[in-house]
Amino acid sequence: MKKIMLALMFAMFTQLHALNEGSAIPSDHKTLVDKVLTDLHFEDASDEARMTIYKELKPFLKEGWYSHWISNRTGSDSKIADAQTMYTDIMLYNNERVTNVTLIYFRQFNQAYVGVKEFVVTTDKLALERFRKNKKDAKLEKLNETDNYAVFNEKGFMGYETSYINGASAMMVYETSNYLNVYPKNVTNTIPNDEGSNGTLDKEIPSTTTTPSSLDKNPTNTLDNQENDLTLIPKS
Repeated sequence: MKKIMLALMFAMFTQLHALNEGSAIPSDHKTLVDKVLTDLHFEDASDEARMTIYKELKPFLKEGWYSHWISNRTGSDSKIADAQTMYTDIMLYNNERVTNVTLIYFRQFNQAYVGVKEFVVTTDKLALERFRKNKKDAKLEKLNETDNYAVFNEKGFMGYETSYINGASAMMVYETSNYLNVYPKNVTNTIPNDEGSNGTLDKEIPSTTTTPSSLDKNPTNTLDNQENDLTLIPKS
């Protein structure tokens, strides 16, 4: 009986907290979340579930943001518009980066998969700095490396980090994946989602100065060899 009471009290607290957070969502953000939930056939999402999904999108709804997406309902030839499992694939643009967010809702399991891919343009100098930092990071495992790119996986997590250098231009890519516990209004959620993303890589460096690194698998075929090219980059 005590465990049941504690579970009910926790559920009431999380619902009240979600309501308070929900009232602070900007109207354009709310419109986006509503449209995403409609495409997922999840219009009956609880307030907590709405906030859980919103928190996955919020970091990319910055100045100048724009979005478009496709889903089960996109295209006149779709035969899965009313499938049990629904997905939506969202492209989000802002003045800092381009982000792709994939949401797949498994209604029968009260879970949603979220996959996030962030693309950030930077300089080769900053990319090389990031490369050398990650080369020493024991938490990262190098999966592949060429003259132009290096791919890392954060050990034990569904997180990937890729650096790409081509002449004086460079780009970094962050990939993270997670499973979210999301419930409709008529189901009580007693399992909280983790606060941290299940695969969050170190992205504390500002977006204009971030790019991953690589490990040396061949001294004559690594990103380190691009160091001489840095003398051609004007100081900012």
